[in-house]
Amino acid sequence: MRKCVCLNDHWTLKMGEKEETVSLPHCFNAADGQSGNRPMFRGVVTYEKDIRIDEVPLFAYLEIGAASNASVVSVNGKKVGESNLGFSLKRYDVTSFFKKGQNHIAISVSNAPDKNIYPLMADFSFYGGIYRDVNLLFHDSAHFDEVDGSRDGIKLIPSIKGRIGQLKVEANVVCKSASEIALSIQVDGKKENTPFVLISERGRIEWEMTLPNLRRWDGVRDPYLYEVQVSLLGKNGDVLDCRVLKIGFRDIRFDAERGLLLNGSPCPIKGVARHQDFAGLGNAITQKEMRLDLALIREMGANAVRLSHYQHADDFYSLCDEAGLLVYAEIPVISAVIPSEAAETNALEHLHALIQQTTNHPSVFCYGVQNEVCMVSKNDYAFRLVDRLAKKAKEWDPTRMTAQANEYTTEDDCPILRSTDVLGFNLYYGWYYGEMEDLGPRLDSIMAKNPSKMILLTEYGVDTNPLYHSDDPHANDYSEEYQVQFVLNALKTMEKRPSLAGGFAWAMFDFGSSARDEGGKKGLNQKGLVTMDRKMKKDAFYLYKAFWSDEKFLHIASKRYKNRAAEKVAISVISNLPEVSLYVNGRLVERQQGKERIFTFQDVALQHGENEVVAKSRGYVDSFILRRVEQKDDSYVLPKKKDDARSTAINWFENVDVESLTGLDKPLREEGFTLNDSILEIGETPAAKAVFMKHFAPLTESSRFSWDSPISVRRLLGFAKIELPPNVEKAIDAELNAIDKSSKGK
Repeated sequence: MRKCVCLNDHWTLKMGEKEETVSLPHCFNAADGQSGNRPMFRGVVTYEKDIRIDEVPLFAYLEIGAASNASVVSVNGKKVGESNLGFSLKRYDVTSFFKKGQNHIAISVSNAPDKNIYPLMADFSFYGGIYRDVNLLFHDSAHFDEVDGSRDGIKLIPSIKGRIGQLKVEANVVCKSASEIALSIQVDGKKENTPFVLISERGRIEWEMTLPNLRRWDGVRDPYLYEVQVSLLGKNGDVLDCRVLKIGFRDIRFDAERGLLLNGSPCPIKGVARHQDFAGLGNAITQKEMRLDLALIREMGANAVRLSHYQHADDFYSLCDEAGLLVYAEIPVISAVIPSEAAETNALEHLHALIQQTTNHPSVFCYGVQNEVCMVSKNDYAFRLVDRLAKKAKEWDPTRMTAQANEYTTEDDCPILRSTDVLGFNLYYGWYYGEMEDLGPRLDSIMAKNPSKMILLTEYGVDTNPLYHSDDPHANDYSEEYQVQFVLNALKTMEKRPSLAGGFAWAMFDFGSSARDEGGKKGLNQKGLVTMDRKMKKDAFYLYKAFWSDEKFLHIASKRYKNRAAEKVAISVISNLPEVSLYVNGRLVERQQGKERIFTFQDVALQHGENEVVAKSRGYVDSFILRRVEQKDDSYVLPKKKDDARSTAINWFENVDVESLTGLDKPLREEGFTLNDSILEIGETPAAKAVFMKHFAPLTESSRFSWDSPISVRRLLGFAKIELPPNVEKAIDAELNAIDKSSKGK
């Protein structure tokens, strides 16, 4: 039988000359990945541990839950293997590497930039570490395959015919020598044994069984799971290995007129997106943090979660199975792709691992194969890569939909949209561009151009610092009040469009983004509805709850906005109750009925000093103390930054002597550099890098700049909102173009 030995305790972590004892899960960027203090460490560290083995087993496997972003494993000084999949489980056959007595395990882990390992660039911290469990797995006889890339060596394929369930079991088996093996499969009391088959070292056993009077996994309405026990039997009937899995039977499909259907009933996606990190822990979270996340998501009334932008811990997929949350699973092909055979192989490996290791989870309804790659890489190579990934996903799992998420500059009829079943768009109208009211028309345009596709609003949100408040909220003020306005517009926009399959709020929780310095905080993306430590729910959290949850409640908004100088103020109450009464200092101000989840009481008079504000409805009460002060409290307003690079950009080019340069109107050579080449490529060629530094040195001072970036110089200037004078642009292009790309590294 399988024996599992947890190895989480007492590892020696070596970072350069520094050594310390740590326990797993561990993230070596738990602090600098969230503090915004530059630079965040990105490099190679080593985890080492000695273990004693009294008897070397017949089979031994080392299981690493996840090590980001790349890892190399050695036992007793000999290399066992390596992985460039920083978000997936990896197992190694270490039988021949162990000896009786003392053994030494060394795992080198790197989160250093690597142009052949996805993600290449993204707006989240590239945490490093062995941030999930490490175990030793021992077997003394035939067993389910531990190194076939799956989690259990067993694939369950459920299907439905009316009220009858059909379950296909595919089990990969490993033997030391030729053996006769059978399976015993038990599902909720029904037990069937397969005939014995001869397995020589490795083989597969398949079996199908039917389940009458099927009870379906029906999302949050009824997330029923069948327990499936699969045992491996020897010729004499002994149980050699055993797995207990859970599976759900459900039918998920898209209808152009009715939207997403779960078991034949419309199921609009009321979703949130989640990154896996946690304050003070980085990615090194445990079941405790996962259960807290799930509880907050369910409290809000969500029925789906987008696990962004990589494979998450298997325990969290299991929690989603149990809670009935639909899961949009995806791989870290994000923001940019690079035309490299090694990088393409890495993307395919990420996808294969995701599918192999999540296929038994009924919550997973689609596989996302890219996120916003057109932001940087809108080209034929990117289109072909996404198409190849989508086709491979269908080949490896034909039972699930394929999906992609695009940013707003991706045209409604862009060729990339042809490849997947589900089209997601990440739209931030009213934050990064345009007005929030532009969201509806853009969604209408996307749906009109793609009538047969399932359309999702895969991201929408605004950065919000709960310390900031405004009586006149507007874009980029980072106030709680603007987040509420933005979310209200988005929710109403989706409600009015039943043909839209739904959306995923960005994001459920604030998350680490080491390069960020905005909204009064460093190192964080603050678009979450809950703070990164999960201790503070922003007001917009309650707005979602009012729209999505059946749990009755009321919540006074802007309670953190305690000091106000105005004689009369507006007070808003968020609730899913039909009426709300507001009291100030014990006196009824007004009773309102029939509002759309937000009850706003205008011109509420305040006395000097403290005012007790109380909202009531049908036994539900919320209150806070509001202070009327003499002068406006400026601590609620984001301080203005000093002039940034954009405001001084005009001065960069004063020394560009355009007249002294020749050939400005000549066609640019294909073999020469231009502003359309990537920062990465230019940085690898000293002469081209010198030209870049001559003209754009101030850009390198930005916290978001990286010489490893695959984005082009022209795109970088666009992000920085810097427009070059036409003659200067020609001059710099001509200067770069004189340098051959073949001179890389010279």
